[in-house]
Amino acid sequence: MSYTYKVKNEILHRGELTVDEKYAEIRAILLLKHAINENSIELKLENKEIAERIYSMLKDLTQLKIFIKFTKSKKFGEHNTYVITIPSQPGVKKFIDMLNLYTSVGDEINENIQKGFIRGMFLGCGYIKSPEKEYALDFFVDSDELANELYDLLLRMEKRVYKTVKRNKPLVYMRNAEDIMDIIVLIGSMKEFYNYEETTMIKDLKNKTIREMNWEVANETKTLDTARKQIKMINYIGYKIGLNELSPVLEEIAFLRLENQEASLQELAEIIGISKSGIRNRFRRLEEIHNELLEKERES
Repeated sequence: MSYTYKVKNEILHRGELTVDEKYAEIRAILLLKHAINENSIELKLENKEIAERIYSMLKDLTQLKIFIKFTKSKKFGEHNTYVITIPSQPGVKKFIDMLNLYTSVGDEINENIQKGFIRGMFLGCGYIKSPEKEYALDFFVDSDELANELYDLLLRMEKRVYKTVKRNKPLVYMRNAEDIMDIIVLIGSMKEFYNYEETTMIKDLKNKTIREMNWEVANETKTLDTARKQIKMINYIGYKIGLNELSPVLEEIAFLRLENQEASLQELAEIIGISKSGIRNRFRRLEEIHNELLEKERES
């Protein structure tokens, strides 16, 4: 069972809708399916539950004669098709004009129209991936005009939304988990919102743990690399002049490093009771002596 199916299934079984939501949702689906003619409506759907939902909402909103029939289509493989028809009759044009009033275009659109429009778009052409895989909400829209309407609405809602063309269709999409969860709540899928949120939290926690482990490994590797360079440097000084020729302070740090080959600078500092910067300064002086000895060797 896909994650898209879970979200849509919950939406289809949610409670009461306002009149504004019904009009806006119906308008979105009718436009998506190119179902509005000049003086009639013919909507073809392959999903039985969405068809029953639209038929029921139409019956609630208008006294017009509405018909629904079931057919089998063999186009691209055999499948069921549900056809909802409002034939030409007095009042159809007025009803179509009424639907067009529930556009989401404009700066001051009430929240119920926003909910209904986005819900209708999701039911008609929306796809959402499981958060375990990736954060992705896609709307494949046949109409440039309708894609722009959805895109502009989501922008006004301050969502991180993008628009492109894929498979020769306009694609409106989101890739941010928080914005996607906002849309899931808006369209009425609370159960899947909580599941999505929980999965996201667990995923983020795992990623944080992995980052911290990688950081610790990187730091440990850096510490060991630094120690190896210091030991190599001390051994060279010991070979060339002898460590006992160093000042007492530098001789102490040289032998301390040789005795604690995997210790960090901070750990060395704690052993002899000085600051980390003090340890670093001593190694810097050893490095200067090391470099001077190398220079003399090259000149000889």
